[in-house]
Amino acid sequence: MDKKKIIFFSDLHYAPEKPVNNGSIIGRKLIEYAEPLLQKLIHKINNEIKPDLIINLGDLVEDFNDHDKDIINLNYIWNQLMKIEGRFYSCIGNHDLRSMSSSREVEEIMAYKHSTFSFNIDEMHIVILGTYVNNNIGTEAGGIFKTQFISKEDLNWLKKDLNQNNLPTIICTHFGVAEDDMKGNWWFEKCPEHALLGNRKELKEIMKNRKNILGVFSGHQHWTKHIKEDGIPYYILGSMTENIQDDGIPDGVYFIVEFDGKNIEVIEKHIRLL
Repeated sequence: MDKKKIIFFSDLHYAPEKPVNNGSIIGRKLIEYAEPLLQKLIHKINNEIKPDLIINLGDLVEDFNDHDKDIINLNYIWNQLMKIEGRFYSCIGNHDLRSMSSSREVEEIMAYKHSTFSFNIDEMHIVILGTYVNNNIGTEAGGIFKTQFISKEDLNWLKKDLNQNNLPTIICTHFGVAEDDMKGNWWFEKCPEHALLGNRKELKEIMKNRKNILGVFSGHQHWTKHIKEDGIPYYILGSMTENIQDDGIPDGVYFIVEFDGKNIEVIEKHIRLL
């Protein structure tokens, strides 16, 4: 078979102007470059790479912690993403959900029945995992605690889905899943639990000993890293707009993943605007 190509990108953090009073250290997120980076990536996707599948790993917007503004910005950036020519899907991140009362509000913008779902593309199985919105927890820390857990219902669904599937499988989620002390991470070194899925142990128990999992892809941590844990490869993808070198230049990172029918190769690429 011809190699299949998947594009992954993450943590665009779009906002039309810099939010105030949302608690984020906004200088690390070069959100003014979010839209030009996305437009350049879309041009590459449509005219050069022409992949079989495109996946965003969450945090399409830099929230204002203001429901009405966030809805407007989510609608705007989603409409821009609809210019992608190809199969496109997205995880939902903590900033996308921070000011929402439920994930349903964002699912409606994306035209999803539910933000946890799976599908096949040729001889590969893809799982998109959403997170549960807990309205008993406040919106501090970018809405991390409010959105840090996969629901029990979705974990039960995942177990059943994986039991019914023998195809090579890729799992996508926003929060990190592999254990990582986050040493040297600008955002999470002092609070590593903020970087990781709250009930990742339950998720990993479901994935345990499944030989057909090619990789688990996540964003959120704002750096790009590969970890192998219990035989499962974890690919953490950084933020496109992260001021990663503290030089005012957005990282522009994305992955091209090539699948030959059995294995994947993950190729790190960067969008440069200048």
